[in-house]
Amino acid sequence: MKRLLIFCIAIAFFSCEKDDDGFPKDCLTEKISTNDKINGGSILQVYRLRIDGKIIDLAQKTNINWVTLSPLVQLEKLCDNHPCFDINDEVELMKVVIPNMIQSGINNIMLKPLTSFWTVNGSGFWGDFYVNTEEEWKPIEKTYTELFYEFAKLSEEFPEVKLLSIGNELKEFTKRRPQFFKTLITSIRKDFPNIKLTYSANWDEYQSVSFWEDLDYIGVNSYFPLVNKETPTVNEIKQAFNPIKNNLKDLSCTYDKPILFTEYGYRSIDYAAWKAWLLGNVSNTNHNFEAQNRGYTAFYDTFWDEDWVAGGFFWEWKILSNEEINNPNENGWYVNDKPVEEIIKERYSK
Repeated sequence: MKRLLIFCIAIAFFSCEKDDDGFPKDCLTEKISTNDKINGGSILQVYRLRIDGKIIDLAQKTNINWVTLSPLVQLEKLCDNHPCFDINDEVELMKVVIPNMIQSGINNIMLKPLTSFWTVNGSGFWGDFYVNTEEEWKPIEKTYTELFYEFAKLSEEFPEVKLLSIGNELKEFTKRRPQFFKTLITSIRKDFPNIKLTYSANWDEYQSVSFWEDLDYIGVNSYFPLVNKETPTVNEIKQAFNPIKNNLKDLSCTYDKPILFTEYGYRSIDYAAWKAWLLGNVSNTNHNFEAQNRGYTAFYDTFWDEDWVAGGFFWEWKILSNEEINNPNENGWYVNDKPVEEIIKERYSK
């Protein structure tokens, strides 16, 4: 009987006992206060910051206290007869860009390289990438390790680099090679103990990642298909988020790790809260600011006040050259000069 009682207690603890509303009860050892939230924005066009990209207004317009730099890094087909990333160029780019960010008053930086593999196996989406043999995996994992090791090393030169994502939306890679990622995490932790680590799982991947316990944050890119309507109400979107919220809190409870939304956002287009990958190319027609506004509002209302949510990074901020004038009427992901910019600023001011 005593053994049975102990077993039942253990099951109740690890399965996260639910409250009256069906959500798991609080169980994080270290809860995230409002003052400690990562109120972040994402920059993809990192290369534009090398010379004259304007970033001075990013913090002023959105009240961010963090930024993530997400350079796109292509795996070349051949480099000394093996696939490889152009690591030196990427690191040198970062050594120019990071001081520019710091000079703009942004002192909390996450590095999140977006690794693309399509030249190796023809896959258009990096989440579908894999190779079939150990012989093929070895050089890819070697250059991948070198790339992320060098990005982690930047934290020694720039203490403002406080967080590293060790991958982004690599569903097949992480599923087929989990031990590789565990080894990579161990190596970076050993040599760079001051930098925190996460992994950026896509919305349909986070439940299958097997190494959350080794990281500081459970990273999720929040592109969940929610409501199949042109302009759903905020309440409709929040209702669609409920089971997702339940699953995320359960995961946070299981691993005793906070959820970090390594990307979140909505396009200014019809059906913005549905399947983002079906929305077509960005154009200057069919923009729907209200669909974008409601998506952001529902997301914040659902997650931002939860003490198991560390915060996140909106996707994305457009980098303008000194001569370039922003066009806020395009229907893409950018938030610059769109009505949603005020929603972000207001939420990040709390």
